[in-house]
Amino acid sequence: MEMRNYKRISRVPSLPLRRFRPLLFLPFCLAVPSPLPAYEATLTTQDVEGALENTRLNEVFNQYLATVQMFDPERATRMGVHSSDTALTQRTDERVTRQIEALTRLRTKLHEINKAAMYPALQADYNLLDRMLEVDIYELGSRDSLRRRPQYYLDPLFSVYQLLFKDFSDYNSRASAAISRLRQFPLVLDQAERNLFHPPRIWTEQAIRQTEEAISGIPDFVSLLKGYTKYDPVLKMQLDETIEKTKTALVRYRNFLREQVLPNSDGEFKSGEYAYGFYLERWHGLKMTPGAAFRYAKRSFKTSMKDLEREARAVDSLTASEKGWHVVLANLPTEHPGAGEVIKNFQDEIDRAYQHFDEYKVVEFPKQRLLITKMPAFMTVSFPYVYFAEPFPLDDIKVSELYLSLPSDKLSEAAREKALASGFNYARVELLIAYDIMPGMHLRSYSADANRSRIRKVASQPVITNGWACYAELLAEEMGYYSSYWSRFLRIYVRALRAGRALVDTGLHTGRMDHSEAVAFFQENFHMSGGQAQSEVLRISMSPTESLSYIVGMDRILAMRKYYRHSEEKYFDLRNFHSSFLRQGKLPIADIESELRRLRKEANKLVK
Repeated sequence: MEMRNYKRISRVPSLPLRRFRPLLFLPFCLAVPSPLPAYEATLTTQDVEGALENTRLNEVFNQYLATVQMFDPERATRMGVHSSDTALTQRTDERVTRQIEALTRLRTKLHEINKAAMYPALQADYNLLDRMLEVDIYELGSRDSLRRRPQYYLDPLFSVYQLLFKDFSDYNSRASAAISRLRQFPLVLDQAERNLFHPPRIWTEQAIRQTEEAISGIPDFVSLLKGYTKYDPVLKMQLDETIEKTKTALVRYRNFLREQVLPNSDGEFKSGEYAYGFYLERWHGLKMTPGAAFRYAKRSFKTSMKDLEREARAVDSLTASEKGWHVVLANLPTEHPGAGEVIKNFQDEIDRAYQHFDEYKVVEFPKQRLLITKMPAFMTVSFPYVYFAEPFPLDDIKVSELYLSLPSDKLSEAAREKALASGFNYARVELLIAYDIMPGMHLRSYSADANRSRIRKVASQPVITNGWACYAELLAEEMGYYSSYWSRFLRIYVRALRAGRALVDTGLHTGRMDHSEAVAFFQENFHMSGGQAQSEVLRISMSPTESLSYIVGMDRILAMRKYYRHSEEKYFDLRNFHSSFLRQGKLPIADIESELRRLRKEANKLVK
């Protein structure tokens, strides 16, 4: 049964928006003495009231950042708030309870602001902050990460790595903070032993694998800290002791998961119909029920599979007709750079993408640093094999990273060759560059940073980030970036796969599909092995609605582009459309649509 109404915390009703009289007419008014005092009084009152409410919104947001910093230092670091970089988030019930209380009071204070008196763009910020607070409160109170997510206790390792790798301040300060967090990490694992209670089995199994990779990946941290300790034998001794304690704590945690948690891992990972609907409405801002989302994903999957079959026939008609599209995919050329040349190949291809799109002038040029590096071992279990990490949003110095999961030297030569051929062949690299870098996530991150709203910078909006990355793959094809027709075939295959993931996402979390049916879906429709299919379902199980966000985001961007291309006709400028869209930052997609309409109306008035 579809749920159309989701419980909301009451809020102050909106008041009608009062329009300001433009300053353009002020000289005319000065020529008419009698109404001048009344006009000035009205204008001043409106301006002052709006400015006061804007100031109050800024105060609430500052208090929000302070609250996050106090209760969740790891998240504060990811936001670019660094006053608590030496501390780790405490995984205790008391902390969660106090954080919920603080956020609830803050949301009540937000609702005391007269939104109608604010400037239109700041009204969008108000709505966004309200959604952020509501989602934070819901997740802290309902997701129960302390008991259900064994991976949650391994997150500090990534926060330590980011402190060392991100170049947002001087190296010594970051290294000192990283060591401080590393010292506290065993205490976090002790908290796990007190908190974990009947998590989902597939989550426990994944946490065990992740812990094993972390144990073997400890040298990654030592190498990053060499510059901090090499001239101080005391510091080096303290670091060696900290590393040894960390490794001992990880071994203990792995054994705890294996021996005590895994046998009792019978918890449910499905979010449920209510939670799924809550995320659709309050996180993503979509007017879509869980049932409507399921039907949307189902239609998209059917359409995408037809497109895939059609493209396979265009590439190799005989093979596609006799054996199917998956055999055409298996025949994809596997030429690839050597293991030691992959990073250089990515850099060369990125440079080519920059030049290509700069020539076509359909997007901005991303003037933001990008580092390409091998993915550390502890990340390989829980991250995609090519992972783009955008800068901390509130940092002054912005540096993005692209992590590549290169095959381990411990693998046989045949296994390494297979991994390189499937993941880093030249056609696939082109698609990865378009998705992650140019004109994909890296460009989106740079362009969105032009928006001065700090609220939009720290928000999380997968429909925008994931949707733009998928759209970027299509844009790259339209602009002639791909050098091989196989890249187009891969793009259409990936679109079908994402639609399949969206269908499993909506079906699995709303009870329309169980775990075994979800695994069978990927095996039957995408010819995956059992292990590959289970990995797909695991990822989807941990992030309800995210897989849906890819196809919804891309479809909505394409719909917007089609609308403005039709309505503006010969005046339509593709570069201007892209810039206007991206510079709205991380607003819900519906709010970006509203903002673009408002801005165009204002622009038309100025022209007239």
